[in-house]
Amino acid sequence: MNCTVDRLLVFLLSVMVRILGGPFIMGGGPEADEQPRRTVVVSAFSIDADEVTRAEYAACVAARACAAAQGAGATDATSRRPVTGVSWHDADAYCKWAHKRLPTEAEWERAARGTDGRTYPWGETVDCARANFGNYDGEGRCPQNPGHPVDVGSFDAKSELHDLAGNVWEWVADWYDARYYAHAPSINPRGPRHGERR
Repeated sequence: MNCTVDRLLVFLLSVMVRILGGPFIMGGGPEADEQPRRTVVVSAFSIDADEVTRAEYAACVAARACAAAQGAGATDATSRRPVTGVSWHDADAYCKWAHKRLPTEAEWERAARGTDGRTYPWGETVDCARANFGNYDGEGRCPQNPGHPVDVGSFDAKSELHDLAGNVWEWVADWYDARYYAHAPSINPRGPRHGERR
């Protein structure tokens, strides 16, 4: 396989963390579509340590494998802020271009919550020093955080994985079904086979 300099650059900048397979507690959040809380088993996988940056995504756009991101600053090819203004299809195209894939919802939740089903990657309470909740955490609990995305890894720097809470929303591979948690397989759930939205 031949690689372009841009693609090589993406591989050099992209650090992945290995997540061990096994059981973990999934669901149980405050929303009805996060119920029931139950034990799910996932196989081992690797996930990016940081959110995909605007610079990394811009390399995919330059290679003509991804559509340009939308919004102010979205095309800044030097920015370490997470890319925003991309559709699910854009995120999927980026992952394929980088020879990866989007994580399933179960994989993402396993990476974010550990094996014990904690609410946040670090525990049960909001910690404004560990995540960029900004002024949009739903209850205004972190007014000292900026009200916009910041460079990846700016918060919770002692963890292997950064920004699994706060900063920006994440895409996962699965289709959305409000009742899926109630009837999903308990081993490597991949989401509904089809749906109307991601």
